[in-house]
Amino acid sequence: MPSYTGRMDSLQKILRSRKIAQAPDEIKQIQDYVLRRYNSPCKVKIQRGALIVSVPNSGLAATLHLERQLMIDKLKFTDKLVIRTGR
Repeated sequence: MPSYTGRMDSLQKILRSRKIAQAPDEIKQIQDYVLRRYNSPCKVKIQRGALIVSVPNSGLAATLHLERQLMIDKLKFTDKLVIRTGR
């Protein structure tokens, strides 16, 4: 059984050194756009190179589908934009 004689960092030191991950600008832009324009919160995640937007009701999802290309042009997205209903 090999023995380890090197110095190990404490768990507190490791946790302090971790940086808190910031959401990409695209996520914040979509959340702000939907909140400002429709007064409704939404969840956004990045999955397999696509921005997935989840909104609370189907009416808002349908409206966002109609404005999808406008959002892409206005917010200058290069990723695929997917709009879903549900939390």
